[in-house]
Amino acid sequence: MRHFGNHLEYIAYMPAENRLLHSNLTRATISKVLGTFVQKAQGIKNAATKFRSTVVEGSRIIPSRTKDAEFQLRIDAGHYDANTKRLNVVLQVNSQAKSPALKDWVRKNSTHGKLATASFDTGASDKQAEYARMLGELEEEGKKNLG
Repeated sequence: MRHFGNHLEYIAYMPAENRLLHSNLTRATISKVLGTFVQKAQGIKNAATKFRSTVVEGSRIIPSRTKDAEFQLRIDAGHYDANTKRLNVVLQVNSQAKSPALKDWVRKNSTHGKLATASFDTGASDKQAEYARMLGELEEEGKKNLG
C-alpha cells in the first residue's frame, strides 16, 4: 500500500476491506467525539437557559466561540415555532475541530453541514431534563447520520 500526500487519495487506493475498516474506525471515532461533546455540554453552567424563544435562527447557542477547539462541535439555533414553543437546533462541526475524522466529515459536508438536528421544548417545566433529552437526541441522530 502506498502513502499519498492527500489522505483521500490514500484511502482510494486501499483494498476494499481496508476501506471498510477505515470507514468503521472513522464512524467509531466520531461516535466517541459525539459522546465527549455531550458530556462536556452537560457540564456547561446554565446551558439549558440559553435555549429560549428569543435566540436568532442561525446563531450559535453553545459552546462559546472561545471553546471551539475544545468542544469540536457546536449547537446552533434553528427555527422557533411559537405555537409548539419548540426551538429547532442543529449540531454542526466547528472549523477548529482537531479530530481527523471530523476534519474528513467537514471536507465532505462543510462546517455548515448538519451532523444532527433536534428540538428543544422552551415551555418545558424542567429545562435541565429537556436539555439532557435534546443532547441525547442529537447524539443518537449524529451516530445514525454517520452511516
